[in-house]
Amino acid sequence: MNIPLPSRHLYAAGHFVRTLAWSFVDLTLAYYLHTRLAMPAPRIGQLLAASFTYSSVLDLLMAAAFARVRDQHRLALRLQMIGGLGTAACACLLFLPFPPATQEQTYWQLLGCSLAFRTFYALYDVAQNALTSLLPEDDVDAERYVALHATAIPCAKLCVAAAMFAVIGERSGMRHAAELWICMVIALLIVLTCMPLACNVGRPPPVLATRAERSGVRRAPLLPLLPVLMATAVEIVLVGVLARLFPFASHGAALTLALVIGMLAARPGVAWLQRRLGSEARVILLLSGSGIVGAVALLEIASALPAILCATLHGFSRAGTGVIKWRRTARIARLHACRSGHQVDLSCFALLTGTMKLALGLSSLLATALFPGVQVHAPATVALVVVMLIVGSILSTVLLTLPYRQRAPIGMPP
Repeated sequence: MNIPLPSRHLYAAGHFVRTLAWSFVDLTLAYYLHTRLAMPAPRIGQLLAASFTYSSVLDLLMAAAFARVRDQHRLALRLQMIGGLGTAACACLLFLPFPPATQEQTYWQLLGCSLAFRTFYALYDVAQNALTSLLPEDDVDAERYVALHATAIPCAKLCVAAAMFAVIGERSGMRHAAELWICMVIALLIVLTCMPLACNVGRPPPVLATRAERSGVRRAPLLPLLPVLMATAVEIVLVGVLARLFPFASHGAALTLALVIGMLAARPGVAWLQRRLGSEARVILLLSGSGIVGAVALLEIASALPAILCATLHGFSRAGTGVIKWRRTARIARLHACRSGHQVDLSCFALLTGTMKLALGLSSLLATALFPGVQVHAPATVALVVVMLIVGSILSTVLLTLPYRQRAPIGMPP
């Protein structure tokens, strides 16, 4: 059965543009506030932490609300359009020059715009991610969607990293800065992708569970998801803090671009490693080890070219473990639907994205606290970052390599 419109292409385009919006705001907002508006680092950390925490709470509330929704396929398509249009408008508002005001007034204006952006983006993000397991017809098709997800995200981040060359280094205080023009282009792309996908209502894939197998469980499968959620939180807070400091480095744009190039190679790289090593656990161990080596070397190397290579390795490692987490979450949601007869895809992905955003808020606070020491290369601060990287990588690896078992329904491979 084929859905009338090319759903995989629309899904990939939507995911690409959604990631453009998130990544550009995520990478640029702190730099914009610090450079253009001269906002102190502690206030920037507070603003980012408040907006990420708010977004995380929204995702968790949606996870609870969506667990009782039956027609999640149709709802997800509508939500991604509503959320996408709101995200497009609010992203532009974030970088729109406000009338002259005190720093305190500017802070509250930007916080309001940021919360509005996070509100609409939460709808957009959860719906787009849930389509990873709602649109596929079977497990083979689901692997294709996960592959598209893993390819679209780094491609979008690569475009954002290239755009950073137009942002970093511009004269401070420019009223018509490049950030606003880039956001307007992204907003137009969101409109052009989310509306056609919303019209592609199609029929949802059939649920495979028999009446005897349907247990009536309507909650998200928390036990299988828990290791993925915990690994995601640990990795973002302790390991992801390094990448948040890249825009402020002497070769910030080049390091960001190298990080994203490494991410782009992750999907085919993980598939190749799994064929060679024959085990997902071995792939996770290799990715974790290479990520530690790349990150620690990056902190110690002053030369531009070796640092760029280390950033590429670090990006490959982080995105590689991300591929495994998203693939596992999609499979958990599909197996739960087949076993219980009830779709919880929106709830599963809302839990994952909520965990990510809460962790990003904590990571932002850590990054702003560490920024002064990293900027002057203080030995104590560098040593602390190295310890965080090692501990975060080890904990994430342990959580992802825990025995992963979920009973497959009759008619599906385990």
